Amino acid sequence: MKIAIIVPYANITYSGGLLVQGRMWKDGLEKLGCEVDLVSPWGKYDWESYDYILLLGFGKLLLDYVRMLSGCKHPKLISAPVIDYPGTMRNFKIRTRYFGCVRLGFNKIYHDLYWCRNNFDFFLVRSEYEKSFLTEGMGVEPSKVHIVPISLRFDRNIPLVDYSKKENFCFHASRLGSHGKNVPRLIEAAKKYGFRLILAGTLDGDEQKKWLDNLIGNSENISYAGYLSDAELYDLYMRAKVFALPSLIEGVGMVALEAAVYGAEIVLTNLGAPKEYYDGRAYLVDPFSVDSIGKGIKKALQENKSQPELREYILSNYSHEQCSLLLYNILKKNLQ
Repeated sequence: MKIAIIVPYANITYSGGLLVQGRMWKDGLEKLGCEVDLVSPWGKYDWESYDYILLLGFGKLLLDYVRMLSGCKHPKLISAPVIDYPGTMRNFKIRTRYFGCVRLGFNKIYHDLYWCRNNFDFFLVRSEYEKSFLTEGMGVEPSKVHIVPISLRFDRNIPLVDYSKKENFCFHASRLGSHGKNVPRLIEAAKKYGFRLILAGTLDGDEQKKWLDNLIGNSENISYAGYLSDAELYDLYMRAKVFALPSLIEGVGMVALEAAVYGAEIVLTNLGAPKEYYDGRAYLVDPFSVDSIGKGIKKALQENKSQPELREYILSNYSHEQCSLLLYNILKKNLQ
């Protein structure tokens, strides 16, 4: 099979998680014998030479790509929309139908996705939660929506975990300045409940660094480790007793899956899709409640509820090899 992967954004490069997902799908499918191109905005492509053209994510250029590619005779169009919607289903339905007007050029990304939904042969999503926004929210037939879980970035050849060397602290890594990551409430919970908290990740400039410093204040139990290399990140995964991701909005949360493989207990938002990945083995908290976050982390620090079973569950279900094979089989079946 020959496959093109496109990210329909106005910027000229892949970004963040979409870059990681696109590269991982390319790598996994190529190992199974497929020919895969990550489309460059500067490249010239014979679109009709592909079996599939996969649009990963959706953005301002979605309609332009769909209009152009719908005129091709051969390739099948796939959407992997990556819907991380923070509102209710009712709000989502209103937004998709009425926030935009294609004919007048008032383009809004959710409305555009709804408008061109019937141009796609099928959809790929990461969870049942995301699937519901297509089936219930946009009226897409359930048979046209296939779940391909997000996979780990590394294979099973990772160090064994010595649980006796786990340190009694909570770790959190993310784009710290993002509202959805809920860092202010996590810091407030650490202050109120007294557990040790190590934060890591990106901050956009001096203003966000000042913002974080002000949140931490003079609390000696909270520290910022900066932006980490993969080696430094894996070291903190290995040392941490608990990893917390109490997000207000989260697609899956790759960092929490990785931390679980390195033996951390996981404290997780009870909203959205992330909890689907843990088979009931994560501590779920209300991300809007400082007390819920604090009590959940304290409980996880005091107990040994999930490990090492959680590590083995994730390695068995979300390996790169296994998720790539699932994607390959879906593509092969729908090509017939």
